[in-house]
Amino acid sequence: MSDEPDDDADNDVGGRHPGTIAPPPDQIADLARACVDYVKRALNVELDFSAETLPMLDHYLVTRRSDLFDRPDLLQLVARSSGAYFGEVVRRRVPAFWRLPANVRDWAVCARPVFLWFNPIGAAHEAIAGSDEHDGPSSVLHVAPEYRAAVDQRLANLPPVPEEEYYSLATRLEVIEIAIDELRLQLEKAGYSELEYDEGDYEVELTLN
Repeated sequence: MSDEPDDDADNDVGGRHPGTIAPPPDQIADLARACVDYVKRALNVELDFSAETLPMLDHYLVTRRSDLFDRPDLLQLVARSSGAYFGEVVRRRVPAFWRLPANVRDWAVCARPVFLWFNPIGAAHEAIAGSDEHDGPSSVLHVAPEYRAAVDQRLANLPPVPEEEYYSLATRLEVIEIAIDELRLQLEKAGYSELEYDEGDYEVELTLN
């Protein structure tokens, strides 16, 4: 997996380009590379960590759904690898960092320009299941409590999508970007547009969840 900055980073929704994108943790790099290999072998398509590749990854996960349900061990592997890939797509578009505690249920991608975090492995489980009923981690978007209502209202105003698309990784990226945009607007209104969140800001919240 290339550690070079992604051209799409100029379109990041955080409002501030982070410059050179740091490489991911080795564990994430290995898992994301495995996802690229799986899709390449199955679809003869090379995933390049751009947002435009997510529909192809979604298609791969849907076509493997029945096989994965019959093999829980393989399901966990594919969910982790595709979740790592998805998290990297997000991280390359939004200034963010990975947090990797021992339990995969506590893994998180944490945004820097706004307070938002989520578990990409949970998002991958939902994409595979086509539902929020699965044995993987939660994929809920966590935001600062004072901005929860504003984000929920913004998302509630989105046009409905078919259920299959609702749980896709491509749709999840759109939701994340819209949530971040709303949070950025709320911070600007409050006069905090120059804030940047780091590991310490997330520590208490992530430890409690």
